[in-house]
Amino acid sequence: MRKLTIAAALVGASIAASASAHTTSLGYVPGTNPGEVTFWTGSYDHLQVPVNEGVFTLIGVTDPGFIQVVNANLAGPQVIAPTNVMPSGLIDGVNNFHWDTSGSFDVGNYGLSANNNASYAPDWWQGITFTGLAAGDYIFTCGQTCGATVQWETWGQEGNIPITLTGRDVGGSVPEPSTWAMLLLGFLGIGLTLRRNQAAVTRAKATKVRYV
Repeated sequence: MRKLTIAAALVGASIAASASAHTTSLGYVPGTNPGEVTFWTGSYDHLQVPVNEGVFTLIGVTDPGFIQVVNANLAGPQVIAPTNVMPSGLIDGVNNFHWDTSGSFDVGNYGLSANNNASYAPDWWQGITFTGLAAGDYIFTCGQTCGATVQWETWGQEGNIPITLTGRDVGGSVPEPSTWAMLLLGFLGIGLTLRRNQAAVTRAKATKVRYV
């Protein structure tokens, strides 16, 4: 079962009542290449197209020597521009989790549960890709750097979030159905070719034996 709960002491100030947007969800999907995982922070009620914001850190637990920092404020291959279309592959309660309205982060209160008002559902997402990952346990954190403005300020209090990434999570993107179909046809073709070659070899051997 996926693990995504706040286990460390939480830090942060109370949410300003005048804020027009906050990060209310966190999810992760396999990146384009093996060893890559893209984390998506979801925010609501942006009055304009938002900019990337926040400094995010992934720390290895299984591999204590692993640490990687991505500054979403800076353009680069590991930073994905905000989108108002929910990223493909995010599934509530599986690899996408929401803060509830009390400000806590709890896998039991993901999605639009009784503790999460529909008006706080994310409608903008920003992506941060970490690279060189292997399956194992990690700590995801942004501390007080999650959002210096109300655009991506964290709905709850920031903290260290333990995450267990499986081999599937770090294995690269899952091929589309059409790609699977092409792969299967390719394997079928290879199989038929091997069978024909084997039959030809068998016939050749039989002919050689007959005329010896």
